[in-house]
Amino acid sequence: MTAMLYLSAVIKTDADVQWSLTVTRYKEWIANDVFRFRWWLLLFVFILSVFIWWKLVDKARLNELILFAAIVTVIILALDELGEELTLWDYPIEILPLFPPIYSVDLASLPFVYSLVYQQFKSWKSFTISCAILSILACFVLEPVFVLSGIYQMITWKSYYGLPLYFAIGICVKAIMRKMEKIETKHQNSA
Repeated sequence: MTAMLYLSAVIKTDADVQWSLTVTRYKEWIANDVFRFRWWLLLFVFILSVFIWWKLVDKARLNELILFAAIVTVIILALDELGEELTLWDYPIEILPLFPPIYSVDLASLPFVYSLVYQQFKSWKSFTISCAILSILACFVLEPVFVLSGIYQMITWKSYYGLPLYFAIGICVKAIMRKMEKIETKHQNSA
C-alpha cells in the first residue's frame, strides 16, 4: 500500500514537472520566438522542403518514398532527442512549442533529401557515394549555416561527429527497405 502511494505521488510529481516545463516552454516561445525572423526562416525552410520534395518526388513510387522518409524521420527524431537530452546540441527556436520539440529539419528537410537521394540512386554504389556527399554537405555546409542563423546551437558537439551518423542513416534505411522488399516479394510469390 505504501509503495502504491509513493508511486502515485511520484507520477503526480512527474506530471506536474512536465506541465511546468510545457508552460514555461510555451511562454518563452510566445515571448522570444514566434513571428521573429528566425521563426519565419525555420517555417520557410520547412515549407520550401515540402514544396521541393513534392515537385521532385516520383509519384509512381510515392508509398515507397514516404516509407523511406518516415523511417529516416523516426531515426533522426530519436537521435535529436538523445543529443538534446545529453546536452550535445540545442535547437533554440521551434516552429511549435511542443515537448518533446519537433524540428522542421527533422520532419521535412533531411528526410526528404534522403528520400530523393534514394529515389535517384538505385544501385548501392551510386547511393553510397551520394550518401557520403550528403553527409559531408550536412556536416560542413548545412550545420554551420544553421548555427550562424541561430536555428541550431552546438554545445559539446562538433560538426564532424555527425559525419558517420548522417552516412549510416542513409545506408541503414536503404538496407531496411531492401529487406522489406525481399520479404514482400517472398510473401507474394508464396501466395
